[in-house]
Amino acid sequence: MQLEKELLRQKIKGLLVEILSIYTPSGEEERAKDFFEKVSKEFNLPLEISKHNSYFLGKGDILLASHIDTVPGFIQPKVEGGFIYGRGAVDAKGPLIAMLLATYILNERGYKVQFAALADEEGKSKGARELVNSGIRYNYIIVGEPSNTFDVIVEYRGVLHLDILCKGNSQHSSSSKENLIIDLSKKILEIYREPINYDDFSIVPTIIKSGDYINMTPSEGYLHLDIRYSTKNSKDEILGLIRNEFKTCDIKIVEDIEPVKVDVNSNIVKAVMRGIIKQGYKPKLARKAGTSDMNILKNISKEIVTYGPGNSMLEHTNNEKISIDEIFIALTTYINAIEELCLKKK
Repeated sequence: MQLEKELLRQKIKGLLVEILSIYTPSGEEERAKDFFEKVSKEFNLPLEISKHNSYFLGKGDILLASHIDTVPGFIQPKVEGGFIYGRGAVDAKGPLIAMLLATYILNERGYKVQFAALADEEGKSKGARELVNSGIRYNYIIVGEPSNTFDVIVEYRGVLHLDILCKGNSQHSSSSKENLIIDLSKKILEIYREPINYDDFSIVPTIIKSGDYINMTPSEGYLHLDIRYSTKNSKDEILGLIRNEFKTCDIKIVEDIEPVKVDVNSNIVKAVMRGIIKQGYKPKLARKAGTSDMNILKNISKEIVTYGPGNSMLEHTNNEKISIDEIFIALTTYINAIEELCLKKK
């Protein structure tokens, strides 16, 4: 039996408040186990839990994938004026609940769709990497991230995280001729690239540590660089620039996620766009400056896109909130899009 509209809205509110009440920062996703076991029984969808505590409901060659982890800092959930507040309301438990209910409804209608609440998206994307390494492939994937409810995300930048360790000669500060802090500072100024334009790569220092004594110049310095780049940039050229400036230092790549850009004329993009239009709203193609699990999951599906409810400006803030209306629109969009794709296959 399909849920009526008002009943469905009440279900959205109940499930979202419940999942927001469970604090699941990256690494503590196992806290959500009881929630998904309960939902599995209620929705009659088989549950699988992976090694890294990702949760899968249902089976099928279409995947609705969001993430269960959040950034640190619990926010007590509340409902106020049609909005639901709490850590992860926007990123990404709001999209997750929209996908969960869409999966239930679609399976009730006879469509074989799988739902995934992936682990560690805010960390090293262990859940997405685990899924890719499993060998499973999907015909279509929609990634549930906040996209302002009407934006359809077709591009994400890639990211490089570099650890750089430099060594120098420690000398007494009263007579020092060498200073590793000054040397590092000059190198940082040479390679620094402010994140201004999407298609221009950025190089941003985020951590610098050096020195142990108040009257000695340091013998060792540590620097971390956060690099973002689009499909129009060359990763090798960026690394070459860094290596040329830090020739005498040890450079370690600690994270390497390539950018992703999908065909705007692909079936999945057009289906999601029409899923929004069908409700009387105007969709917009968009791209994001950061990265998401879409950058990784693109390796297991030729047809992939990111779409979800929620104001992306509220991600990771202490004022995370999302409306039931936004979630309902996204839920309906998922259903419309997948029904179109399945009917096209027939």
